[in-house]
Amino acid sequence: MLGKKKYHKLSENQIMTTTPNQVPPAGEGVGQPIQLKTNHNVRIVNLDTGDNILCIFGEVRTEDEANKVIGYRMMYPFKLTLGEVNEDGTIPINYTRWCPFSPVEEHRLGGEHIISVVYPDGNILDNFVARLNQIGVNDDQIFWNEEEGPNGNTGEPTEVEQPVDNSTGE
Repeated sequence: MLGKKKYHKLSENQIMTTTPNQVPPAGEGVGQPIQLKTNHNVRIVNLDTGDNILCIFGEVRTEDEANKVIGYRMMYPFKLTLGEVNEDGTIPINYTRWCPFSPVEEHRLGGEHIISVVYPDGNILDNFVARLNQIGVNDDQIFWNEEEGPNGNTGEPTEVEQPVDNSTGE
């Protein structure tokens, strides 16, 4: 996907444009699931610090046979915050570079700092992709073919795991 350690010069206080609140028109979409794009590794990572970070998210694994997850990687991280309520009742979402103190755009962290990881809303995703395009990250580095998973497979599991019956993992 993306190469390691990218250095980009960002300007204007490292703030992206805001994303307006996505509100379906009255009568439409009630009771229907929201369709999210999922052919990418862009995620909102909720940290134990309370920060909500929009980034390209991935695992850091050992290079041995075990291929064990030893941490996580956030690339091109932006902190999401809510703006002031607009007159029409919508709340804009502000994007600020998460670590403006370093030009390095790849940050690694341990799983103990992560509360949750979720897909972003479509408008947030589109805004983030536009920003990544501005700094030289192409769509083919962000998205994969929807019929394929991130490693060229269909993303369908070959086996279904049985649910865990108790806290001992049996």
